[in-house]
Amino acid sequence: MSIEKIIDSLPAMTDTNRDKLRSNAEHMRATGNEKQAANAETVLQALVDLAADEKQARYDALSAMSVSERVSDAFAGQPPSKNEAKVIVAIIDNPGETGPDLTKLCGWKTQSWQNYFSAMCKKREAVLWPDTETDPLTPAKLGQLLLEETDEGQTLTLKPDVEEAFRHLGFGAKRKRSSAA
Repeated sequence: MSIEKIIDSLPAMTDTNRDKLRSNAEHMRATGNEKQAANAETVLQALVDLAADEKQARYDALSAMSVSERVSDAFAGQPPSKNEAKVIVAIIDNPGETGPDLTKLCGWKTQSWQNYFSAMCKKREAVLWPDTETDPLTPAKLGQLLLEETDEGQTLTLKPDVEEAFRHLGFGAKRKRSSAA
């Protein structure tokens, strides 16, 4: 297959196939003759360029989304574990509780709620906050971007648009309709 056809086929390749191609090209660059090494370098550069283009396209798409849309995208693409789901339901169904109270509601004994919530956000950082690569946020800081702290940080509530995103994904008890509705 010609180098041009290989390069044209890159966007449709799976990550596994790209990894194999990269490995083969690196081997050929190191051990092949001058023409093979040059072709290998061309393929490797095309892989780098494609990765950069795809990353920029993903960044552009995510940057155009609201926080609630990114929450939906992040959690639909990477569904929460059992403990992460427990953390989400605890805060949705019990807004205005303290971290220790949310921890107890999850059935835990230590300050686990904040740790689980922050780690859950950190795991999805690339989707939730695509512009933080050069200035990565700590897990705790990431978690705070989805929460509203009240009473000088004592009680926690999800930001309204974040709560709606989680509810749309099926988390939390059904809201009761008010009698005025």
